Amino acid sequence: MPPAQPAEPPRPILPSWYEPVSVSVERELADRLLAERVILVGGRLDDGLAEHVAAQLLLLDAGGNEPVTIHLSSTESDLDAALSVAAAIDLIGAPVHVVARGTVRGPAIAVLAAAAQRQAHKHTMFVLSVPPFTANGTADELAALAAQHERELTRLRDLVTQATGRTPDEVTEDLTTGRVLSAEDARTYGLITDLL
Repeated sequence: MPPAQPAEPPRPILPSWYEPVSVSVERELADRLLAERVILVGGRLDDGLAEHVAAQLLLLDAGGNEPVTIHLSSTESDLDAALSVAAAIDLIGAPVHVVARGTVRGPAIAVLAAAAQRQAHKHTMFVLSVPPFTANGTADELAALAAQHERELTRLRDLVTQATGRTPDEVTEDLTTGRVLSAEDARTYGLITDLL
């Protein structure tokens, strides 16, 4: 018979609990706004934000045809990102309303121009301008990039032209010179339809 092994001393039973991962206030707010069919677009409009906004638009469009409202304030934006959001607005079936606040500058104007309804707070500032273009590469690569940039500028001009009823030449001049519009000026220009 093998020798008896000493009994293991009893181990204490430690209480345990589950703490749910806290959801950030910003995330909770964004989710609640999304449930109300509202999307916030603020700060720099780059590829990451454009992809996020496009995904939200597609999600809301799948949920029904009620209008979606985008609150837009962007002092800095990438041309391809702004045109990507404008294309997503054009793609979905639900009407998109944009409410501009703060300052909307440069390519972000495309997002505003693509909307069915365009409103602005009375102290909003609009800056029609084209982004600077810089690139590196071989001569052929630079030529291709410059041609792509020109196509994107033409798309921006066309969106503003369609929204405002202004001539392409007038819009091109305003984009090139960096025309600044108050909210009232933007309404007269045709960029927005209503002041809040």
